[in-house]
Amino acid sequence: MMNNPLIRRIGATAVAILLLIYVGYQVYRSQYTGLRTEPAMFSTLSDSISTTGYVLRNEQVIRSNLKGVLNYTVDDGEKVAKNGTVAEMFATEEGAAAKNRIARIDEELSQLEQLSSPGDFSASNPQLLGTQISKNIVGLLDDLRGGLFSSLTDDKTNLQLLLSQKQIIIGAESGGDFGEYVASLEAERDSLESLNTVRTGVIRSPAGGYFIHSVDGLESSLDEEEILSLSVSDVESLLAREPAPVSENVIGKVSRDFNWYIACVLTEDDLVRLGQIRDVTVEMPFASATQIPATIIQINEDAATGSASAILSCSYMGADLASARKEPLQINLSSYSGVLVNERAIHFADYTAHETDENGNEIETVYHNVQGVYVRSGSRIRFVQVFTDATINGYAVCKVSLSEDERAELVTSRTIQLYDEVVVEGTDLHDGKML
Repeated sequence: MMNNPLIRRIGATAVAILLLIYVGYQVYRSQYTGLRTEPAMFSTLSDSISTTGYVLRNEQVIRSNLKGVLNYTVDDGEKVAKNGTVAEMFATEEGAAAKNRIARIDEELSQLEQLSSPGDFSASNPQLLGTQISKNIVGLLDDLRGGLFSSLTDDKTNLQLLLSQKQIIIGAESGGDFGEYVASLEAERDSLESLNTVRTGVIRSPAGGYFIHSVDGLESSLDEEEILSLSVSDVESLLAREPAPVSENVIGKVSRDFNWYIACVLTEDDLVRLGQIRDVTVEMPFASATQIPATIIQINEDAATGSASAILSCSYMGADLASARKEPLQINLSSYSGVLVNERAIHFADYTAHETDENGNEIETVYHNVQGVYVRSGSRIRFVQVFTDATINGYAVCKVSLSEDERAELVTSRTIQLYDEVVVEGTDLHDGKML
């Protein structure tokens, strides 16, 4: 049977195929590195603590028994003085709307009057106005992003004025070109004046502070001493509270102190990360797009659980923050800027530096446990030393500009650079390896 030529040929062919597969597999293993790279990108990361914050203000509700159509004269978060006007009452909606429109027309006419007097801004130049226009556009975008719709009208008017000023300065228009528009505004104003725009009453603030339209039934008049003594259980009770109904004669409130507070609960791990840091920034993403400067003024630890209540003091206020109460909170401890590298790409390797002595002889120096990454350089990979500030969310923040001491410690030819292709996965990695 074994002497059958056909069987011998089949067996020989099978053995040859197996040998070919084995040799091919060994070649593949020797050449395949599983190399995967990521570009090194510049960014800023914050080391932060996530929790839930409860906003506390020294608040006083404003009430009014006047009847009619209510027209607010101040925006959310705007400062008011004691006995300052916060709202007016009108007999009809048409009267309230006409009063608002007249105020906007008067403001626009005042600005157009500036355009009719070129001497007022003849010292200006297009480049300066261009900078102001850019800032105004950024302000408009910030208002849209932060939901500050009450500020959009003013920002739009200011932008129109700046654009018109630039047109006049470069000679594309003259102040007289706006005469027809001014006449139409004045005619509209005269027409509105014929309506019943006489207010039937005025509502004043009982105290100085920040005015806030919204009322949630959770208003408090806690002083700072009471706020500082809040325990973990006190803060948890506050966070469990739900908005309560308010009476119909409540038209808003005033936060009597320009400082306001955030109470939150921190875990034992949070406290370790916080350490002695007290000046922080906080973010409440559902309320505002702004990073808010804050100071941690009190920490009350609970010995039984290891957690603690933290009280933060803030003085920044805006329309988007005025109605904040119970909000997801991010406390930013420190910010780091640099090139981000996946922490899986960081290696501690022995690096051989080739140097030349004073006689021109090449010498080799081996440096042990050098922190660095492998980067793709043409058809090879190179090991470059890195200096990191921190590792946050799985990424190391690496320095691009080194101090004098760090440059003295640099043993590779360079450190990491922006857009380097950093190896995050691969086998048998070493400096100079061919790809």
